[in-house]
Amino acid sequence: MCGLACIINFQDGVSEKSDIEKMTTSISHRGPDDSGFFKDKYVHFGFRRLSILDIDKGHQPMKSNDERYIIIFNGEIYNFKEVRINLQNKGYKFKTNCDTEVIIYSYDMWGKDCMNHFNGMFAFVIYDQLKEEIFIARDRMGIKPLYYTKINNNFIFSSEIKALLKFDGIKRNPNYKSISSYLTFRYTYGENSFFEHIIKVKPGSYITINKKGIEKANYWSLPFHNKKEDFGEKFYIEKTEELLQNAVKRRLISDVSLGALLSGGLDSSLVVSIMSSLSKTKINSYSIGFDQLEYDESKFARIVADHCGTEHLHLNLSKNQYIDNLTNMIEKKDAPLSIPHEQALYLICKELKKHTTVVISGEGADELFGGYGRVQKSPMDFKKILFLKKYFSKNVYNKLSSIFGLNGNLEEIESHQDFFFSVYNWMPISEKLDLFTAQMNENIGHDKELINFWKEDFEFINNGNLYDQILYLFEKNHLSCLLDRLDTMSMASGVEARVPFVDHELIEFASSIPVQYKLKWKSKFHKIKSLFNNSFSVSENYDISKYILRKIGYKSLPKEIVERKKKGFPVPLDDWLHSGMINSAKEILLDSRTISRNIFDSKKLEALLNNKQNLQYDFWGKKIWMLMNTELWFRQFIDQ
Repeated sequence: MCGLACIINFQDGVSEKSDIEKMTTSISHRGPDDSGFFKDKYVHFGFRRLSILDIDKGHQPMKSNDERYIIIFNGEIYNFKEVRINLQNKGYKFKTNCDTEVIIYSYDMWGKDCMNHFNGMFAFVIYDQLKEEIFIARDRMGIKPLYYTKINNNFIFSSEIKALLKFDGIKRNPNYKSISSYLTFRYTYGENSFFEHIIKVKPGSYITINKKGIEKANYWSLPFHNKKEDFGEKFYIEKTEELLQNAVKRRLISDVSLGALLSGGLDSSLVVSIMSSLSKTKINSYSIGFDQLEYDESKFARIVADHCGTEHLHLNLSKNQYIDNLTNMIEKKDAPLSIPHEQALYLICKELKKHTTVVISGEGADELFGGYGRVQKSPMDFKKILFLKKYFSKNVYNKLSSIFGLNGNLEEIESHQDFFFSVYNWMPISEKLDLFTAQMNENIGHDKELINFWKEDFEFINNGNLYDQILYLFEKNHLSCLLDRLDTMSMASGVEARVPFVDHELIEFASSIPVQYKLKWKSKFHKIKSLFNNSFSVSENYDISKYILRKIGYKSLPKEIVERKKKGFPVPLDDWLHSGMINSAKEILLDSRTISRNIFDSKKLEALLNNKQNLQYDFWGKKIWMLMNTELWFRQFIDQ
């Protein structure tokens, strides 16, 4: 796990006094163990290494034996030994025992198809000196980050935006459309970052750069099945268990110490259980919580740790720690934080670095197997809306809607996308646009581009099961937000995080599983009762979320862990706001500096801060928290 930076200019050549050293130094936290550089007329590479495999011989940039190819690589190829044997049988000679060298000769052997041979997480850049061509690729789901921009004829790439910002001449212009996306969905959409002209390399894609210019293409996309054949519950449970076991086993390859993030929820507990069964030694597990009892899950993590025999460490995070560190976390991420518990993740990674360099984490399970029941079960509500609108007049269906557990303005719901937006948001689009100034709404085109981004996805999955549509959207878009925050906060402490649920073989299989094996009714009676309740009430009360994973969990975990309702690492934002944090929010959001940006209507912003919204799951607090993040990001990255 490492950090890379590169400057490419096949037109004019890279300046001898380029900023590659400054860029590379800015991401030294990603690779505290080693550094390296390569420079010629057209290409400058910088690299920081976190040594995981073949510690003595894995120095980068790495050259092929004939020195034709030079590579910088961030990530891990878990099946590199199998690929290496295949290449050795074809005559390739190896000098190291690391996966970096395997990528070089895979590219020489299979060219752009080499990624199809890899199981892993990766972002790499290969320079073919003979052809004077650069090849860049990112893993299928975007576990490892990669950003780029173009200034004059220079293409500049890096693992983190902060390195790009070190390049002389770059402009720090905010991307207002990304800010709007963030305030509703918590993350930017598509290839956008929070900076204009800084682009994310898309997951599952590659880029070729030479004297002719730049070419982009996709080599993998998330599968979606319009129709599914049902092979029965037993088949799906057994195959999922097999693939999950394989995925965890692959991620145990390491020449340094290994541990696991353990929340006490089903996903991380399953991973720890499998790790313990595969490891010959006691593994280390780590958890973090808050100093308020209703938000503290440490007892569940301890139950799993005792059951699996791990060496467990738990930390607590206080309100004051949280507020004091917010700006620091935004600086580390180069962006507003997307999830309130990112600070907790950083602090636990900082602590576990004293004992462990690699940790396994449970991201991806909720997206693949139906862990966000309140939204992933919501198509049942949309079907009710369609039924009422089809068979009853407006006056009648408005009266009937409450009987069927529906609420809100049904007249605004014209499509599945409209309904999805009504349940999948932290700040509803209409509320957000009303909070913006007229100038801000003009800057973002009233969210038309953002809405069209989601529209393209809905059009692609239009013929599939409504529940599968929602799961697909979570896997494609929501998961990228979680993977991004995991990489940033772990690597900020020099820790590599691995995610077995995001193994592409497991993802491809899970996409074929009928939804009734992911979200399963407890009984026919519960299904009938759901007609008169909405998905927020039904989820985990009338149905069983992540049904397949729970069936697997019963084999190796305590019943109280398997049957726990999802908590989602809650942060007590509403409580903290009432106990003093609201004063900090007002100081930040209502001062002249914030108002002068002309993003938010000052009177409406003040009304939001002074009038608590009685919403479930701390959603009022989450809105305030996102607004604070936005302004602090401006102060840290735009004003300076």
